[in-house]
Amino acid sequence: MFFRKLFLATLLVSLGSPLWAQDCHLEARASTPTERFKVHADGTITDTKTRLTWMRCSVGMHWKDGNCVDVAVQYEWKDAGRFITRLNDDEGYAGYKDWRLPTLKELEEIVEHRCINPAINLEVFPATLPSGYWSSTPDKDYKKGAWLVFFLHGKSYMGNVQQAWKLRLVRDAQ
Repeated sequence: MFFRKLFLATLLVSLGSPLWAQDCHLEARASTPTERFKVHADGTITDTKTRLTWMRCSVGMHWKDGNCVDVAVQYEWKDAGRFITRLNDDEGYAGYKDWRLPTLKELEEIVEHRCINPAINLEVFPATLPSGYWSSTPDKDYKKGAWLVFFLHGKSYMGNVQQAWKLRLVRDAQ
């Protein structure tokens, strides 16, 4: 009984803890200001700096009533490519059939450096989890590695391609 009460008390403290909320240094200049992005009603957004169009939601989530709903899914790197091929061969997303994994450089461009947990502009990319997101960039020295951005703090890491991480897809704007 004691351990059950201890568990419940710990859970309640954890759920109310500010450690679970995004933390931003608002006095610092934004690296991804909301004004830099052109919002589309179909759940996509175009970065006017890079001219890339992004899915606002992580793969597995859906755009509904101005927010991302449902649950983000994870894929191993090679399975991510298969998923994207199927998506583009089938119905696509938002009327487009040319979605792809972003390069490491492209994914790093959407990191909001003044925030952590997650290190992303949540007005632009709502409901983004502080997790790793695959890029299309393989590691040049390790054949079982590919690069990802970990949005807890916005740092890039080489990950084992057999590990499952989240996806956010991009396309070249026309």
